[in-house]
Amino acid sequence: MLANPSNLTVDFIANELKTLRKGAGLDNPPAVTVLGSELRSHLLGTPVAPGEEMSADQIMGLVQEIASATRMLGDGLRLFAEVDLNLTQEHNHPTLTGRQESLASHLGYASKTIRRKSERAFQALAVQVLSGTPAAVPNHTEYRWPTKGEEQDVLANDFQKFWNAHPQGRLDIVCSEIPEEERPCFASPSDRNYLRYAKFADLDTLIHVKTGLAGICPDATVRDFAPSEYHDTNADTLIVIGGPPWNAKYREFLPQLPFHFEPHPLGEDDPLVIPQLSQPIMGPVWSPKKDLLEDLAILSRLTLTQGTVVYLLGGCLTLGVLGAAKLFLHGPQSARNLRYVTDMVGEEDFVLVSETRRVGGLTDTVDLTAVGPLVLMTRSNNSPFELLVDNSRRYEGILTSS
Repeated sequence: MLANPSNLTVDFIANELKTLRKGAGLDNPPAVTVLGSELRSHLLGTPVAPGEEMSADQIMGLVQEIASATRMLGDGLRLFAEVDLNLTQEHNHPTLTGRQESLASHLGYASKTIRRKSERAFQALAVQVLSGTPAAVPNHTEYRWPTKGEEQDVLANDFQKFWNAHPQGRLDIVCSEIPEEERPCFASPSDRNYLRYAKFADLDTLIHVKTGLAGICPDATVRDFAPSEYHDTNADTLIVIGGPPWNAKYREFLPQLPFHFEPHPLGEDDPLVIPQLSQPIMGPVWSPKKDLLEDLAILSRLTLTQGTVVYLLGGCLTLGVLGAAKLFLHGPQSARNLRYVTDMVGEEDFVLVSETRRVGGLTDTVDLTAVGPLVLMTRSNNSPFELLVDNSRRYEGILTSS
């Protein structure tokens, strides 16, 4: 490639490359002739005069340069650029709309999600083209893989940013509590063997969250409360564990959320209802012997005007609540999940629904990079939540009526 001319900018190149998405894209190589002479010169590494007729070799050279630059994109964006430019066989269609709809169906994404990711992919592709980075993978003398310690530092920073956890910061946890009539006697402060945590309903999740936060940011202050004990509003992060039936703090945020749990008597499931879905009611999955197989993990993030970031960890049952915690606090799989969600929604508020399976006595969570969430919704600036991903049809616990 030639040195970058002063008037070639990222935005200019991105807009030029987007013209190649029309019709059959790069499946029709002469489409590259619509590119301006400056960009053609930059890609080919030789001057091309305005209006100059291009040879077949030059046309194929441009196609190869653009395809090579596309392959250099990260995993999170490469597929979207390849599909738009018609560089994949799986989503080969004669129109951009057909290709994007094929990808949306394959991933379970809403069409607007595909378009949003496509825009980001072409900005990244423009940077790749402008930088002139060779398409070949650097050899070992040019690139050094990060050490295990360096990679752990990067992961810790990602998790700290996601959970808004930083040294000297304060994270408050409000965990659901068992109704008084259901508590053991030693949950009462007047009992001679009083145990404060005996009134907490989602104790497994509370322990998991506190342990996970201590691992990613040991210098942060983490406190836990029952809903009846919590009256503070000055934490950097507020983590609410357990759904609305046994957590009054969760109920305070329900008016802002695009879903609700349908209340049923004690001992029955409280199904999740998301009105924006075509099949809006989902509940736990039971075996014929009434063994619990799957529950729904619902993790929501809301940002308050005062700066507090609120995470709501819910489920139809306690299994789903623990699954919500494990999505982003459970080793390498959580790191992949974190990057998936960050790539999809950035720092915006979101609601994520995923299945959580019980395998023996263990809680298994989904790898979002492999199968995607059941549902992903997002909003910005307190606007209504929009549906980004809908894979709910794959869930076995769809209910036709409440």
